[in-house]
Amino acid sequence: MIEDELINIWQSSSNQERLKFEKSKLMIELQSSLGRLHRWWKYIELVNVISALITIPAFMFIVYWAPYTSMKIASVLVIVWSIYVGIRMSGVKKFKPSDLEENYLQYLEKTKVYLLAQKRLLETSLNWAILTIYPIILLFFVGIWEKPLARYIAVGAFLALVGLGIHEYYLSKRRVKNEINPRIARVDALIKELKG
Repeated sequence: MIEDELINIWQSSSNQERLKFEKSKLMIELQSSLGRLHRWWKYIELVNVISALITIPAFMFIVYWAPYTSMKIASVLVIVWSIYVGIRMSGVKKFKPSDLEENYLQYLEKTKVYLLAQKRLLETSLNWAILTIYPIILLFFVGIWEKPLARYIAVGAFLALVGLGIHEYYLSKRRVKNEINPRIARVDALIKELKG
C-alpha cells in the first residue's frame, strides 16, 4: 500500500524535483565516500606519528650507543628524516575543508583541492620518503661491513627495506588510482551539476 503511494508520488512529480532528488542522492553518496577517505587519511597520520615516536627515541639511543661514527651520523639523519616525513604528511591537513563552509559548492571545491594534495603527496612519496632513506641506511651499515655476520644482517635488512619501499610505492599508486582519482572525478561531476 505504502509502496504504491510512493510510486504514484514519484510518477506525478515533475522532472525538476526528480533532478533535485538525484543531486541530493549524489551528495549523500559522495559525503559517505569522502568520510571513509578522511578516516583513512587520519589513520595514516596516526601511524606516521606513532612510527616517529618509536623511531626518534630509538635512534637517539643509537646515537649515544653506536661505536662507529658513520652509525651515529646515519642515526641523526634518520631522526631528521622522520621529522621531515611527519611534517610533510601533516602538511596536507591544511587543505582539509570544514563542514561549515558557506555553501556546498565551496565545500566541494575545497574538497577537490584536498584530494589533489593527497594525490600529489602519494604520487611523489617515492622521491621524498622512500628513496631518501636508502643512502642513510647504507651509511648506517658502513661501519660494520668488515664483520661477516654483520654484513649478512646488513644486506638482509637493506633488501627487506627495499622490498618494503617497493610495496609502499605500489600501494600508494593503487590507492591513488582506485580511491582518490574516482573521488576527484565524482567531485568534479557534482561541481558541474551544481554549476549547470
